[in-house]
Amino acid sequence: MAAACGSSGGKSAGGGSTGGAKNEGTPQPGGTIVYGLGAESSNGFCLAGANLSPEGITVTDAIYDTLTVPNEKGDYVPYLAKSVTPSTDYKEWTIALRPGVTFQDNTPLDAAAVKLNLDTYRKGLLFSFVFANIADTAVVDPLTVKVTMKTPWIAFPAYLFYIGRVGIMAPAQINSKDHCTDHPIGTGPFSFKEWVVNDHLTVVKNAHYWRAGLPYLDSIIFKPVPDVSQRTNALKGGQLNLIHTDSADQILDLRSAAKAGQLSLTENQRSAEASYNMINVSKPPFDDITARQAVILATDRVELNNIINKGVNTIADQPFASDVVGYVSDPGYPKFDVTAAKAKVDEYKAKHGGQFNVEVSHTNDSETAREAQLIKSQWAKAGINASLKQVDEATLITDAIGGSFQINLWRNHQGSDPDTQYIWWRGGSPVNFQRFKDAAVDQILDTGRSDTDLTKRKTDYDGLSKALNAGAYDIWKWYALWAFASQTNVHGLTGPDLPDGGGKQGFIASVTPMVGLWLSH
Repeated sequence: MAAACGSSGGKSAGGGSTGGAKNEGTPQPGGTIVYGLGAESSNGFCLAGANLSPEGITVTDAIYDTLTVPNEKGDYVPYLAKSVTPSTDYKEWTIALRPGVTFQDNTPLDAAAVKLNLDTYRKGLLFSFVFANIADTAVVDPLTVKVTMKTPWIAFPAYLFYIGRVGIMAPAQINSKDHCTDHPIGTGPFSFKEWVVNDHLTVVKNAHYWRAGLPYLDSIIFKPVPDVSQRTNALKGGQLNLIHTDSADQILDLRSAAKAGQLSLTENQRSAEASYNMINVSKPPFDDITARQAVILATDRVELNNIINKGVNTIADQPFASDVVGYVSDPGYPKFDVTAAKAKVDEYKAKHGGQFNVEVSHTNDSETAREAQLIKSQWAKAGINASLKQVDEATLITDAIGGSFQINLWRNHQGSDPDTQYIWWRGGSPVNFQRFKDAAVDQILDTGRSDTDLTKRKTDYDGLSKALNAGAYDIWKWYALWAFASQTNVHGLTGPDLPDGGGKQGFIASVTPMVGLWLSH
């Protein structure tokens, strides 16, 4: 579920590119790209239950299509669907499908298949809460599905994309008990060929793709290379054609290489994820707000950013990037104050006795481990004794789901509509990993979800960051900047124009379209 992980990264809004040709020319068909990813998707691609990191979503974008996609304005527009239309009260949504679309096993994309997908997501362990507001799905005719809501749901089209996670699977995949995880079947531009876990996953051109003339490539080989410096070196050495990273060190290096004309570089800063330390409030010491306030006050985010990110990143004091509804100029986040932190530590010890001991979990890449060590040393100055737990990304996500952590180095909350964050913060949600129940937060989330006055809806979320900060649930650090670096003969990262006009698909954090990639020969 967690399109999140323990890495560092970025700026807050906008996007751009460095290096490479400004006019990429006419796309050329053929060729294979080797795409270096930061992690393996160890539990596979049965999407309703898959724990997909950004790397996993990159793979699914090649194999599956979503019913909607975000455009460059941040609006969610029909994609695999021909239209997605609400009733006047937003309690019924009608999804009309494009005719003639088939899955990669040559079965038709029809209303029954879409209903099966939505119902399967609704039964998923984690997606059951994502789609909990759906009361019913019904086939109207072979190409039309009606979805009925329990309450008005303004942002429903955003959930049909949901950061690229809600791909439409073939019924044969959904119904396969043995191979749903390891034999993905979608309607996307590339068909699954083979997967050797921790080595590579290969997809090949879908010759019957519904978008005429696409894709251009013959195949893509996704190769997990968890060590970020190895990933960059493999790109420079020609073993990889394309990589992504949110490492500031590597981005600075890649910028220099792009400026010298050695590589092409595209950077995405819009609808950015926040990098933060996620606090579990359900167990000691952080079931006491005094402890949470202590670690927040003891964290020198400017020092962290300067040392870990070389000052490249923009400091965050809330989850929303500056281009997202819900961002406010002053969310009430406290400033670094080691003296005040010591006072909170003393207050906690006086109430509970003993030491102030904290376990910090983080992924096993070298940069994140270095960040964890620096946080430990900062907290020691306030009298906080921190131990470090280093795990792989899949374990970090699994531990978050199970609540087996105190503080995780984390990254999440990308997207252009604040309602898509509902599941992360609503009390009782299984993916509210921090396990807080906050009446003020719940009220804002519920109001914003169902306010049919679209102008007023934008202001409904203004108090959300302030409410989160008042509860001291997170140590905000910075906004994630994703960079996509490639050999200079790799083109089309921004994708072709959307099928119904309206420009190109908008980037959201690490999610980019795979459909338009091509190689100049």
